[in-house]
Parts: sequence; structure tokens; C-alpha cells
Amino acid sequence: MQIMTNDSLRISFKVTGLERKQVASVIADVIGEQTKYAGAPSFNYNIGGWTIDKQGIVTTPEVGIAEEHVTLRMVLDALNNAGAKAEGNLTITLPMAEHTGNTLRNLVNLIWSKQNLIRKALDWQTSIVPESLVKVINDIPIDSLEEFARVVNNAIEAGQIEGDSDLDLDMADKIIRFSFFNASLDAEEVHAFGILCWQLNEQAMKQKFSSIKQKESANERYSMRCYLLKLGFIGEKYKAARKILLARLDGDSAFRTPEAKQVAEAKRKPCTPEALAEGSENE
Repeated sequence: MQIMTNDSLRISFKVTGLERKQVASVIADVIGEQTKYAGAPSFNYNIGGWTIDKQGIVTTPEVGIAEEHVTLRMVLDALNNAGAKAEGNLTITLPMAEHTGNTLRNLVNLIWSKQNLIRKALDWQTSIVPESLVKVINDIPIDSLEEFARVVNNAIEAGQIEGDSDLDLDMADKIIRFSFFNASLDAEEVHAFGILCWQLNEQAMKQKFSSIKQKESANERYSMRCYLLKLGFIGEKYKAARKILLARLDGDSAFRTPEAKQVAEAKRKPCTPEALAEGSENE
């Protein structure tokens, strides 16, 4: 497999409702490329860097994270208009090249510590990473990728890691697959998923340490908003993504508690003549 560049990602999702050849034709019309059928053994359809495998899974070429994703948006819209449906899970793939063993552990911990919020935000029904994996990688110092792989493989062989993980750390191909999203042809949703994975990955590489402590939140929206801001979802650029990732959560994203909201609203009340008169009487 070709090594991914550090500023890119790939997106994979299963398309139903159309024959594979029809899906290939829709993509070809959008991107202006010819469809090439690979035949045996892969039976893939290849269209200018896009592929459709024999299970109907569409994989994009590497997409630069800084790009506007105009082509991706056009392809998703065209598939939607043609009657296609997205099925199963959607996978975001990122390069592992700049990681160390410690930063991979950070990535697992960043997801684990907010796993319940993330799952609800994404309407994901199963655990993203198993607790047994979290315990194993946090029990001993891990510095290099080789050490990380050895610790995890030894734990699997010893039966210490149980359960599936929707965060696939592929040590052989040096890539990370995030597969805890429901497949979608909504370009805004797909973009939000991609940004979440990218920002998680970037934050993991910046931190020296990450906590595995999980906290229950009485205000899910506020907690998730703070989490997203910590990951770098700051400013107008990320407004649409924040809205999507907060939509399924309960609470108030602007205020941590009802009391804090009441105080803020009181400060915003207009200075009416009655209020001014009352203030004068109290002086």
C-alpha cells in the first residue's frame, strides 16, 4: 500500500441502491475521469483515484485536510441525487507516520475519556475502544511505535484484550482507521467526521500526557463544546462541524449550569425606566 502523506485523509463508505457500475459512472461524470474495471482478483472499479471494491465500498483518493473538499461534496450530492444510499459504517483513514508509542496512547485515551459523549454525539451504539486495551497500554511506559505494537500483540496473545475496537491502529501499513461513524452521503456530516478525526489525531501528537478518567456530565452539550474547543474547533471555520457534533446532545452549550445562564441573562436585561427608578430608591 502507498504510504499516505501527513496532511491528508481517506474516506470509505458502502454505497447501496445502485449497481457498482452505476456508482462508478456517477463519480466519473462528476470528476471528469474514465472508469477502469480492474477485473480479477480485485474486481475494483477505478475512477481517477476513487475505487469501488466488490462489496460496493467506495474509497476516496487522499484528500488534503486544508482543502474545501468541493469534489467530495459534488460526488456525495450526485450519488444522493442518483438514488444511492450509504450503508454501514464510514471510515476515516489517517497516516500514522508522525506518531510515537506515547502519542498513539494519547489518541486512545482522548477517545476513551470522552467515549460516552462521542458515542451519543455520533449515534454510535457500541464501544469505540475496549476498556481492556486502555488498561494494557497505560500500565507500562511506551515510547516507540515498536513498543506499542509489542505490548498490544503480547496482550492479545495472553487474552488480556477483549472486544472489538472501532479505532484500528494498523502498525503494518502505518495508518489509523476511525470507523465509529454511521455512513452518510451528507457532505457536511462527512466533513465534520473527518475534522473530528484530524483534530483528535493532532491533539494526541501535541500532548505529553493524557488522562483516562471518565466523567459523567450533567450538561452534555457544554462538556462536548469544551472538548471540541480543546481539540481546536475554534471560530467560524468550524461552526457547521460543531453544530453537527452537538446536535444529538442534551443541555446548553453556552452555559455550564442553569444558574450561570440566569446570571448572564440578568446582566443582559435592558435598563428600563422602572429598573433605573428602583435602583435610585435603593441608593
